[in-house]
Amino acid sequence: MTVPLTPATEIDFSEWVRPGDLVAWTQGAGEPVALVERLLEQRHTIGPFRALLGTSYSGLVTAEHADVISFLGFGVVGAGKSLAAAGSMDIVPVNLSEVPRLLRSGRIAVDVLILQVSDRGDGAGYSLGAVNGYVHEALAHARTVLVEVNTTAPWTYSRTVIDKSAVTMAFESTTPLVEVRERPPTDIDTVIARQIADLVPDGATLQLGIGGVPAAVSAFLTDRRHLGLHSGVIGDSVLALLRQGVIDNSCKPVDRGVSVTGLLTGSHDLYDFAHQNRAVRVEPVTYTHDPVVLQSLPSLVAVNSALEVDLMGQIGSEVVGTSFVGIIGGQADFARGALASEGGRSIIGLPSRVGTTSRPRIVPLLRSGIVSTPRSDADVIVTEFGTAYLRGASVRERVAQMIAIAHPDDREALDREAQQLIAGY
Repeated sequence: MTVPLTPATEIDFSEWVRPGDLVAWTQGAGEPVALVERLLEQRHTIGPFRALLGTSYSGLVTAEHADVISFLGFGVVGAGKSLAAAGSMDIVPVNLSEVPRLLRSGRIAVDVLILQVSDRGDGAGYSLGAVNGYVHEALAHARTVLVEVNTTAPWTYSRTVIDKSAVTMAFESTTPLVEVRERPPTDIDTVIARQIADLVPDGATLQLGIGGVPAAVSAFLTDRRHLGLHSGVIGDSVLALLRQGVIDNSCKPVDRGVSVTGLLTGSHDLYDFAHQNRAVRVEPVTYTHDPVVLQSLPSLVAVNSALEVDLMGQIGSEVVGTSFVGIIGGQADFARGALASEGGRSIIGLPSRVGTTSRPRIVPLLRSGIVSTPRSDADVIVTEFGTAYLRGASVRERVAQMIAIAHPDDREALDREAQQLIAGY
């Protein structure tokens, strides 16, 4: 007999959340919108508590909620931008691959866990739907586990299934999943993406990060054959390659015939494509970012973006000046995985300047001093002015190549700065 679920609108969070608790919930398209909305509305009744915020695109969480809630995050994406700008979120700098261990060990101890799930209705466990990620790793320590069974969420295949016996209470929701539309690529994004695509051979396995440049690369891969997909996140940009059979995963020694991702971040078209599709698996961070798995994928081409890259090849993806505006995420994980892959490439694509301003993104040294990916893990850097191949290059060779791909109006100043930087080498 099926037990009717409680409507999400009827939850009283004061029964489940105590003052001082740390509350965490699934991120991105997997955000349990109906339950989070009530949690925020009822915050004054609960009293001061903490929230572990992942990637939130729903628009629900704002700086005004910091009057009661202390926010903790791993970087600045989505709602995190306004929270960080207001000084309302504390940041834990960490590679994404490390987050599951922090949660499992209780180093970051989650008291109340809220998951958006999908139920196929066949008596099996819950699917995490569009987003797997990391928060379910807190199951071992959480005092309370609440699930939002969303009838609009896709049921996706994965090695992670939430046992219904581990759930404290389940609530029903029909709230449509959050859609995250990729912004149209700029002319500069397109120039960079075309150069990056030239570095992707037939049979390669792709990892595409977030940002305009990685998303634009797909449009230039339609003539490739037998590509694979193993990524932390995928958006709508890969749908055409999947439907056309350009991505068929036939060359992967593991997960042959299957596209692997940790998050679906796109439109309902993407979510519908993944629904009960055995050729798509939404896996946990412990698999998508596992260095052993990444090393086993021949010709792994990791494509990511950055805020700044300096003449030494140090990559900054988190901070501009003194402001947090980005995230480490899985950039370093995939950079090292691609370097370990036979025939792999780790590619960073970024415009030479910030938008229409004259502020350079190729800089002498990272202005913030905060390095997201070290120079020892730098491989290929691409701007609209060319490609720098840094793997195995000396300091002087790196400096020369990086100046060559900077904006022409920035090169003279960079050359002057470079003479002082390398004087001691």
